[in-house]
Amino acid sequence: MTLPTFVIGGAPKAGTTAMWGFLDAHPQVWMSKIKEPHFLTRDATHPAPGVRIIGTRRPDTYSRGIDWYERLFDGADGHPARGEASTHYLGALDGPELMNRHVPGLRLIFILRQPVERAYSHYWHYWKRGWELPPFSNVLQDDPGLRYLTYMSRYRQHLERYLDAFGSDRIHLVLFDDLRADPASAYRQVCRFIGVDDQFEPSFVPEYNAHGRPRSRVLQRGISWTKYVRWDFLPARPRRLLHRVRDQIEARNVRAARYRPLDAETHHRYLERFEDDIRFVEELTRPLPDWRRPQAVRQDPAPADTDPAVGTPGPGGS
Repeated sequence: MTLPTFVIGGAPKAGTTAMWGFLDAHPQVWMSKIKEPHFLTRDATHPAPGVRIIGTRRPDTYSRGIDWYERLFDGADGHPARGEASTHYLGALDGPELMNRHVPGLRLIFILRQPVERAYSHYWHYWKRGWELPPFSNVLQDDPGLRYLTYMSRYRQHLERYLDAFGSDRIHLVLFDDLRADPASAYRQVCRFIGVDDQFEPSFVPEYNAHGRPRSRVLQRGISWTKYVRWDFLPARPRRLLHRVRDQIEARNVRAARYRPLDAETHHRYLERFEDDIRFVEELTRPLPDWRRPQAVRQDPAPADTDPAVGTPGPGGS
């Protein structure tokens, strides 16, 4: 049975796409055919009581069985490291149980971003997908529609769950700041953790998911839905063609834009909610004074076109 030796388990909007690309380029690493299979959790909609995933409902891939999961690694024989990247594992309450049951010995990589910045970037990610959300300022009022954003930044409760189940030796933490500032060094550490040659250097051209504004929200929501449809009934060639056409349509429908950064005062008010999580990450890594400084949210490079302010409804479109 060929199964993963490691997973990148999150956090969303913290550089998992970049790390997936770096590892996929390594000759000793095999990354799954589906980037985010989310097999090792049953919670496709509600990762925790009172918390609902925003946007399109994810398919329950766990019900497809372990044989389906194993097929994602067909061709991986001979690769000492095999992995996948499912960002919602971080918040999955049943993640540790299913991982230890189906893939004993699995190693986990979590990439952590300053919790307010992560939640804010995640908010605009859903706007890019075509979903109209309440103003981000509603997070302070614990808006049920936005609760998932803060939930995924609650690093202490998630990491404690995995540390209890796996121990520190099987968990590797990467800081988003380090991945941005020195991707080669962060990459070498990950390579050593998963047991492959750390001297291999891929092209460290960032592959972060930049923000964008959909020209049509309705069309973009439809495109998002197709990404979670099970297309297994189609032969491989038509399936690849379908995906290529979908990606081309999405590229035409989304134009690059910047989201407006949080002002320092608002940033500080949100920051107070995550002090315990920041302190816990510091205990596991190093002092993180920059995570406590009220500052504008750092943005991915994009044209000057900017989305509305944090308290307004969000970008226009049909």
